[in-house]
Amino acid sequence: MKTASELPLYLKIADELRARLLLLPVGAPFLTEQALTEEYGVARGTIRQALNVLVQEGILLRTQGSGSFRAQPVVSPYLFTLSQELTDSIREVGTNSAVRNLSITIVPASVTVADTLHVPHGTKVRKVSRIRWIEAKAFAYCEGYLRTDTVPQFYKRDYTSSLGDLVRNVLKVHISSRQCNFRAVSADELISEALNVPFGSPVLCVNLVCIGHDGEPLLLDTFYFPASQSLHFEV
Repeated sequence: MKTASELPLYLKIADELRARLLLLPVGAPFLTEQALTEEYGVARGTIRQALNVLVQEGILLRTQGSGSFRAQPVVSPYLFTLSQELTDSIREVGTNSAVRNLSITIVPASVTVADTLHVPHGTKVRKVSRIRWIEAKAFAYCEGYLRTDTVPQFYKRDYTSSLGDLVRNVLKVHISSRQCNFRAVSADELISEALNVPFGSPVLCVNLVCIGHDGEPLLLDTFYFPASQSLHFEV
């Protein structure tokens, strides 16, 4: 992920404008492109890029001839329960869901992945990358990592719905519990392309760790959600 100092200028400005915008009540007018161009002393195109980021996130409404306004947040009709598989929650609300760009590879575990799965750094783990679509729109970019010593080998044909389903129902590996955490990260090139969001823009990162019956972690599944979505999670 890019650090704040490495981000393009328009994203740094977008971060500052986001903080200012969120202090305003819904419907309140926001500064014009011209005013912001003069305030920051940058090209108008840079300000336009920054404002477009906020529009994509759903917190700024721009109307030609009327100006810019604090947008009404869009509330998701979906409640996702993280005590079960995310895919199970999607199915329960009756939403059309599909997986695209599915890939399964063997990679050396990064420090974070290795520490989470309790394996030595650099240990080969099975990586499952995919984009989860809902209603014909990219909903989340997902990366899963599974221990090769405790989870049997599998192929694309075995993956039909979710990693949890695969582990439980196809590979017959028991999952006794789950742990989860949330954090905000900036979109790198891969996430930006997968979710069609600006490079460096904020995304919600949700990590789910599945624990086996012996108390050892089997699976780390990470979901990245664009900031344009308002989601309800029950943990």
